[in-house]
Amino acid sequence: MNPFGNRKPVIDPECFTGRRDLIAAIYERLTAAPPQCCALVGDARSGKTSLLYYLRSSALAPSGIAGAPAARFVFPYVNAGPYADLGVSQSHGALFFWRDLTRATAQALAIRDDLPALPDQGIAETAIVDVVYALKCTVEDMIRRHGDRTFVFLIDNVEGIARLPRHTASFLRSLTQDPDIGARVAYVVTASAPLSRLYSMNELREPSSFWGLFASELFLGKLSDSEIAALLARAPVLSDADRAWIRRLGGANLMLLLIAAAHVYDWRLHQGNSVDDVERAAIEEARPLCRSWWRELTEMHTTAVDARQFLTDQQRVSSSDEAALFEALHLRGLAQRDRHGWRISSAIFAQALSDQPSAPFAETAPPLPSVAPATPPAFTHLEGEVYAFLRENAGRVCSREEVKRAIWPVSPPSDSALQKIIERIREKIEPDPKHPRKLIAVRGQGYMLRRDSD
Repeated sequence: MNPFGNRKPVIDPECFTGRRDLIAAIYERLTAAPPQCCALVGDARSGKTSLLYYLRSSALAPSGIAGAPAARFVFPYVNAGPYADLGVSQSHGALFFWRDLTRATAQALAIRDDLPALPDQGIAETAIVDVVYALKCTVEDMIRRHGDRTFVFLIDNVEGIARLPRHTASFLRSLTQDPDIGARVAYVVTASAPLSRLYSMNELREPSSFWGLFASELFLGKLSDSEIAALLARAPVLSDADRAWIRRLGGANLMLLLIAAAHVYDWRLHQGNSVDDVERAAIEEARPLCRSWWRELTEMHTTAVDARQFLTDQQRVSSSDEAALFEALHLRGLAQRDRHGWRISSAIFAQALSDQPSAPFAETAPPLPSVAPATPPAFTHLEGEVYAFLRENAGRVCSREEVKRAIWPVSPPSDSALQKIIERIREKIEPDPKHPRKLIAVRGQGYMLRRDSD
């Protein structure tokens, strides 16, 4: 089995690699009095979910960090991403979120979950806030009954909270303000963008905002040399030359290193393709992801930079916007600076942005073969994950449960939340979303993406 082939979140803590400094920073905040909330920000596929799984599963705080072992902590985990697709106009999203948060708290305490099953529909909008408040009170009661524990709620894809009715965030904040339990409640959340971009500035200024709990953010960026060495040590069959090849292709970016390592590992075992074929396959796999990163970065730094010109002129920084863009790429392990100036350090990233096979991307790397350009739809993170899974299984019917297990190994969404994601994907790939021909539903079975849907 290819040790780099599975790029879904890492559930087994024994398989988790790296991020030691980041984990130490998180525990330093959690062992403060009172515990401090942490926001973990990183690009799509940067390992945010794996890090939350690791926090939930780890038995002890990292060595050298003051404080009691993690056994004093309770780590309920909820993925808020699916609720965003239900929208502010449908308060059911808040209901499902609080239902799942309550269940996750009970499971983390290993106590019985006596909550009644809630239907996807059927609760009146006017009654939902009362039901949500009752669920919030249930969580409060569990915290009160376990006065020796600190409750650290792990909320993945917190963007979903920003798109739910306002009372969802207010209730979350109220847990930290309760005089009886507030000193034992904290949040560790993940987001693909700084939290300030998730809310309007007016809402950020109001004291009831959930955002106000997070004084600082921690960024999931590039891997260190030692972390990359530990990652590549998963496959002893790789030679030193193979590891250098992988580093050239992936730079210090986790996802690109995994993509490069998977292709190089297969080549090392079989050697049926040429080196150029291996690099071309890695670039083609990473192209949609790299281009989505580039699009988000140029939007974040409010600069319109042509990718090909940027690659050509990368050693000549002519504006503060370009300098900020290079710094952002550096944080992600995609660029580095030496005495000659800036350069893109990942061959995969450079070629994924370029339609010209001879575009210079690094002093030491030869030109890569040209690959056909592909402009992916502007998917959100979850839409992209679902679409990628269906594309991997194009031509085959995938059941709802199969899709949910693949994308959400823990805390899968309801069928209606998954259906909303499917509908949003159709809006971006179908000429007529109301009469889909590419992504179809097979009655009683699931969903199928046709092979000719690209």
